[in-house]
Amino acid sequence: MEKITIVLCALALAFAGAAPGQAQDDGEPASGPDLFEPIRARDAAAFAAALAAGADVDARLGGGRGPTPLMWAASAGRADFVDRLLEAGAQIDAVDQTGDSAINYAAFRGRPDAVAALLAAGADTTIRGHGNAAEIAARRGHQDVLALVLDARRETPARSAAEGALEAALIANDAATVTALTRHLDPGGARDWAGRPALHAAARAGSVEAMEALIAAGAPVDAVDFIGYTALMEAAREGRTEAVETLLAAGADVDHAGGEHALRLTALHLAATANRADTVRALLDAGAEIDPIGVMGASPLLWALYEGAREAALVLAEAGADPRLAGDPGRPAIEVARTLEWDEVVAALE
Repeated sequence: MEKITIVLCALALAFAGAAPGQAQDDGEPASGPDLFEPIRARDAAAFAAALAAGADVDARLGGGRGPTPLMWAASAGRADFVDRLLEAGAQIDAVDQTGDSAINYAAFRGRPDAVAALLAAGADTTIRGHGNAAEIAARRGHQDVLALVLDARRETPARSAAEGALEAALIANDAATVTALTRHLDPGGARDWAGRPALHAAARAGSVEAMEALIAAGAPVDAVDFIGYTALMEAAREGRTEAVETLLAAGADVDHAGGEHALRLTALHLAATANRADTVRALLDAGAEIDPIGVMGASPLLWALYEGAREAALVLAEAGADPRLAGDPGRPAIEVARTLEWDEVVAALE
């Protein structure tokens, strides 16, 4: 298990976002006390000792994306390490080789404490690598992080009391209340707390009856949010298979891709990344393209492999996903599966 974890961390770095444990892929830091290993080990004493010994707070790991200790601490969700690094003069808005800053790392991993610490110190939330902090949080489904970022940017939209009541009814799967409320507001124009179409809230919650009531009242099934996601994509990421099937029956586009800053991923990418094997099957049964390519150059199978989504990877492999696709990192899917020693996935791909 430890070997698999290290391999997954190393593979993910080139592709989706850094996390502690990736030094194997990133090379070694400059000479002097090392902050990366204490962060990886979550060793507060060793971390403090390295700082006291004069460790470079803006050191870079070579051979990969070049993350700094602050990026690693943010990715690990260690707000205490983040605070200490900033106190020691770490550059809060430094970016790696793909343009992502520490707050983007924290947003990717869903680390609200680290995000809050960075926001309090004045981190720039508009820096865009693989999306900016709000776009990354929305893509990954980290609602708490998204709320923090939107609040800091004063971009949480105003909405009516009726819209708030509608969202509550959707989440509670209260179809009767949804129907009553849509007599007094535009179901297609109603928004959730973050300004996304109200249907998305029901999809995330898997509230099938409420979702059906909203669609029956006229809510467009393929309405998009600020990163180009539809309700189907939200349901797929959360593994709400019944909601996925309901949306598909209502005419949702199974192959709709998000916007450029959401990496042009599809519902199948999202279900695969989150290891929602049953949802992957449902999407494939509905005719989803098995090998759509997003901005990162990778298919759903590659995303599943890089994210450690073994069950979803097997479903895709058995369904005929292309083992030769390599994506931007340049490693074919079957080679990645062999590195992970996922024998059943390799067998299906062969």
